[in-house]
Amino acid sequence: MTDRRTLVLIGAGSAVFTRGLLADLIGATDLGAWEIRLVDVDTENLSIATRLAEAMVASRGVGDSIRVTSSLDRRAVLPGADFVVTCVGVGGRPAWQADWETCMKHGVFQPVGDSIMPGGISRLLRTTPVIVEIARDIAELAPDAFYFNYSNPMTANIQAIKQYAGVEAVGLCHGMHHIQRELAQLIDVPFERTSTLYAGINHLTFIYDFRVDGQDAWPIIRERVHRELAEAPDPAVIGNIFYDTPSAWHNPFAWELFDRYGAFAAAGDRHVVEFFPERFLTGDYYGKKLGIDAFSLEEILEWGENRYQGMRRQAIGEEPLDESIFARSGGEQEQLIAIIRSITTDSREMFSCNVINNGLVPGLPDGAAVEIPGVATARGIRPISVPDLSAPLTAILQRRLASVGIAVEAAMTGDRDLVVEAMLADGAVFDPDAAAALTDDLIAEQLRFLPQFQ
Repeated sequence: MTDRRTLVLIGAGSAVFTRGLLADLIGATDLGAWEIRLVDVDTENLSIATRLAEAMVASRGVGDSIRVTSSLDRRAVLPGADFVVTCVGVGGRPAWQADWETCMKHGVFQPVGDSIMPGGISRLLRTTPVIVEIARDIAELAPDAFYFNYSNPMTANIQAIKQYAGVEAVGLCHGMHHIQRELAQLIDVPFERTSTLYAGINHLTFIYDFRVDGQDAWPIIRERVHRELAEAPDPAVIGNIFYDTPSAWHNPFAWELFDRYGAFAAAGDRHVVEFFPERFLTGDYYGKKLGIDAFSLEEILEWGENRYQGMRRQAIGEEPLDESIFARSGGEQEQLIAIIRSITTDSREMFSCNVINNGLVPGLPDGAAVEIPGVATARGIRPISVPDLSAPLTAILQRRLASVGIAVEAAMTGDRDLVVEAMLADGAVFDPDAAAALTDDLIAEQLRFLPQFQ
């Protein structure tokens, strides 16, 4: 590495991730000088992200240490990269909403639809081939770069990157970190005093050991949770996406799983319910409807759009820059700077990461992507083997991985019949004719993002 490190951010046009990354990097003065190369295929969104980044750099007077450039052509800026980050969302929020609406017409209710079930499969079809092409470019043009992916569906993307591009990417998501912090809040202890052991797949990772100062904290957690769940909930709490103080009623299904298996499922009910479609076939969730008034997708889309529009106004000078962004941002990128620091100094800190299994979690396919602890070293992430995940939890993960390989192959080959089979293996749709009808509608709706199906 040179004195000025280079990070290429592909998918920078969302601006949300870009803003968080720049805010964190500006605060990380110990990491020295950087060139941040922003890449996106959308000219307007890339311009907004670039102008916002430049305004942030100017606001803090760090132009000498942080240089921002941008390009529509990733191949032009990949050479010489030390770090590459992908946060690509093909089709953006409109495509996400179209998945949700199409699935609902077929009686499938999802609160997220970015990882699994028909909405997650649809996102996979349009995103995974793009991610693979990017990975191939990285392998050719920046083979020594550390590559981190944030794009969903994470499990499928990490698996496909290795299978079709031969690249060892590390998937990052703040869900595990966020849930560990919530568990600490639940019993009023500082996050820094807690530790966890866990294994799973992205958005369904089982924390089976939770400690405070090295002592088992599950008995304290269990007493608090049972006391709260014994009381009638405030209906406003059920399915609420946004809250500051966690309670057991924010994740009643995850706590039901905890009572059964002795492990808490990250990243909480909003994601976890999608991995158990047999429990929520009609979308009914504790008196509400998934994706509608329980973890409302329209609410999260509106929140995202409002956030983006606010950043756009700041970027073009219609509003002053929000200086509060330079405080700890806590967004999806929050692990990244700490990982870069650990790699740079070889301090060997531990992080949650998505990597190819290769026997790390016994009982799961070697080629599958698993979410487990990893140590960030000067040679990259070194994942930690998790040999003691229980047989019942391993069986749940095996079942949830069943459709991933089929869907990835369908996406890479443009095989419509394989998409139908992935839908059936996923388990949210049981009837072959219903799966075929839903598949055809989703492909038709997203066809402009699916050249392999044209």
